[in-house]
Amino acid sequence: MMGKMDKIEPLKDHVALARFAPGDKIRFGGKTCTIWSKTTLASGEPAVVLQGEGKQFVVHAAEFLEAVKN
Repeated sequence: MMGKMDKIEPLKDHVALARFAPGDKIRFGGKTCTIWSKTTLASGEPAVVLQGEGKQFVVHAAEFLEAVKN
């Protein structure tokens, strides 16, 4: 039996992403990437769309924030 959908509360990672804007250049995975957009996955978790070396890819916000703090 399916239960009712719970309201998704904003996650701390959503707030932490506020300091980043589309167009910002960052180092991720040892390479320079451009933040293309910020988004929310269907699960309600925040993510970032990055572009680097001609490819776009989605990174979970927690992974992104961990990488840019180092």
